[in-house]
Amino acid sequence: MSYFSFATLFFIVFSVSINKSHAQPFTLMSWNMQWLSTKPTSPVVRSATDYQALRQLFTTYSPDILAFQEVDNADALHQVVDPQKYQIYFSDRVNNSQDNFKKNNQYTGFAVKHHIIVDDITDLSQLSSPAIAMGIPKPFKNKLRYGSIIKIIINQQPITLLNLHLKSGCFTDKQLSKQKSKACKTLTQQLALIKQWMNSQQQTSQSLIIVGDINHQIIDSQHFIKKITNTPAMINQLSAPINAHCTVTLTNKKSRYRTYRKLIDHLFATTNINALSQHQINYNKQQLSKFTLSDHCPLLFTLTINPLKKA
Repeated sequence: MSYFSFATLFFIVFSVSINKSHAQPFTLMSWNMQWLSTKPTSPVVRSATDYQALRQLFTTYSPDILAFQEVDNADALHQVVDPQKYQIYFSDRVNNSQDNFKKNNQYTGFAVKHHIIVDDITDLSQLSSPAIAMGIPKPFKNKLRYGSIIKIIINQQPITLLNLHLKSGCFTDKQLSKQKSKACKTLTQQLALIKQWMNSQQQTSQSLIIVGDINHQIIDSQHFIKKITNTPAMINQLSAPINAHCTVTLTNKKSRYRTYRKLIDHLFATTNINALSQHQINYNKQQLSKFTLSDHCPLLFTLTINPLKKA
C-alpha cells in the first residue's frame, strides 16, 4: 500500500471515530424526594441540616437533568437544587386547583441545567383520574400525579421526556394480572393512557425517554413494555441492569431501616438512546443515622443519543 493510500485510509478511519464519539453524553437523575416540602403540615418535616445533606448529595452528581417526584413547592426544591444552575419545570397540576390538595401535594417535574434548550410541553394530566379519562362507567375519582413532559435538545437532536409517578399499591405482576384491588385497576388504566401517548409520539419517530416512579416491580422487561407501546421492539428498559439495594429510614412511631432489593423506579427509552452507565445512588450509614433523606434512592444514568432510524 502506498503512503498516500495508507494516509487516506487512516484519515477515513479517524474521521469515522471522531464522528462516532462526537455526541457528548448527558446525565439524567430520577429521584422520588418523599414529600419534599417547607410546610409544617407535611408528612415529612425536614431540618436545615437535612436539606443541606440532600443538597450535598445532589451537588456531588450534578446531573444535567433531574426528573423529580413528590415535591410540594419550589422553595423546598431550591434548597436542594441551585436555581442559578438549573431551570425548574413543575407539573401543570400546580395550577389546577381541582387536582390539588389543600395542605400538601406530590408534584412531578424537572430541573434542567440552563445550557440545555427546553420546551415545556403540556402534561399528561389524564393520569390523575384515568378511569374518567377513558370513559369507564362508575370510575374511581382520583387526584393522582400528572405525567410531566418536556422536550430538550441534546447534540442537536430533540428528545421528549415523560416523568411519571404512578399509582402505588400494585407492586407485582401477579397483583397486576389479578386486578383485584383499586390500585391495580387504576395502574392498568394509567398504563393504557401511557400507551396511547407513546403510540402517538412514536408515529412521528421521536426520541423518547420515560422515567420516574412507576411503583411497580418489573421482572420481564418486554412483558411490561408491551403494556405501554404497540412497538416494543423500539423501546428498551435502561434501568433493567441496576441491582437494587436501597436502604432507607422509615419514620413511623419510631425510626427503622428497610432495604429494598427490587426497583420500582425505572427508565425506558427509544433504541437510539443508550446507557453508558446506570446505577442506584445508595445512602451510607452516617447519612441514614443523621438525616431525613428520602424513602427512594436516586437513579443516575449517563446516556448518549444517536439519530433515530425510521422503520
